[in-house]
Amino acid sequence: MPVRRRQFLRLASLLPFTEAACGLSIPGAIAAEARSFHGNLPPFFITGIWQQPIEKIALWKARGVNTLFAVNGGGDVTQWTNEANRQGVYMVREPRGIDVSGASFLVADRAAFELDLNEPGLLAFSLMDEPSNLKPEGKDITYEEVLLKPDEIDVIARDWSLGGKALWINHVGNHINNVYLDGIMSDYADSQYIDWLSHDCYPIASGDTLLLELNGYTSTHQGHAIDRISRWSGDKPQFSFVGLTQYNGEVGREPTPAEFRAQAWSSIIHGATGLIYFSFKFSPEFSYDDARPEILREMAVLHAQIDQIHDILMDDAKGGRRPSRLLKSESGWGASGLPFPFEGCEIQTGRGAYKIVLNLLDDTAELTYSPWDLSGVRFDPYQCRLGFVAAEMASE
Repeated sequence: MPVRRRQFLRLASLLPFTEAACGLSIPGAIAAEARSFHGNLPPFFITGIWQQPIEKIALWKARGVNTLFAVNGGGDVTQWTNEANRQGVYMVREPRGIDVSGASFLVADRAAFELDLNEPGLLAFSLMDEPSNLKPEGKDITYEEVLLKPDEIDVIARDWSLGGKALWINHVGNHINNVYLDGIMSDYADSQYIDWLSHDCYPIASGDTLLLELNGYTSTHQGHAIDRISRWSGDKPQFSFVGLTQYNGEVGREPTPAEFRAQAWSSIIHGATGLIYFSFKFSPEFSYDDARPEILREMAVLHAQIDQIHDILMDDAKGGRRPSRLLKSESGWGASGLPFPFEGCEIQTGRGAYKIVLNLLDDTAELTYSPWDLSGVRFDPYQCRLGFVAAEMASE
């Protein structure tokens, strides 16, 4: 039997890859082969919100959100689900019927689990959030010191996958973009049982810069994380978290509407199948929804633009994003990229190639790109231009 890449990484770390090492038992009833994620592609472009209570669901729907991600802490799952269905909002959450008290997270109540399998508004089951975070006593992000190791996640995901519902997991964006963690983070991303992936990057609220230079090109933190996970996972559907607030009043600052716009469009350019908004405020006092009016106005504009090009972005017949060609922002650009500070993509449709181009700088810039017949087209700070032809893209 050939050694899997995950097993090789374990051996390379001098850690045994055994059932005992997982700390979880694998039920003998589990005999399903790994599923192809192509059977569980997102049916539409997802605009999601993270952990909102029941009383906020109608408000977020009015703001253009179509999917709720995870029940808020202490929330009643049944009441939350009923309200989501009443409002006509889709859900991604942890399934009912799993063993939480024993910390195995395996299915303990099959009847409750199957109720969720048959819940049409539940698009996917949510696995543990940010499993690469450290245990309380952990010091370094290693297989021994993370909350749940990649093989432990696989045990749970394999158990949950038997019913055919899509599985989603979110990872720490800073861990994804840390080249020194490529081994363990790629190991998480290549799971044969997980269908959808996401990452959470909040550079502005964390006191970081909007842009990151990595792997020879410049993009947003979201853009780089999508590219890296795509490479590790075999291009599985991905979602970007986009922060709306300064969640810690002592660190970073509030994102501007233009910075919100740049992170959202960069995610779409790099292939995101959806966006998940983070609206929490932790200090100096807690709030589920601290998004400022100007951010929400920019969000409304974004949603209207996405709606206009939804049939271009998404494959209505198969689900998921249409294939696209990424043009990275490179200083020594050629036929495969765009000159800094621009990045873009080209999506093939029955009407021709549709282009999306983003100015990555908080300054005006001009783009000349002969393959698209663009010459001296002026972009405002963080402006995104879209269209089939040059005249459409250059229009004000």
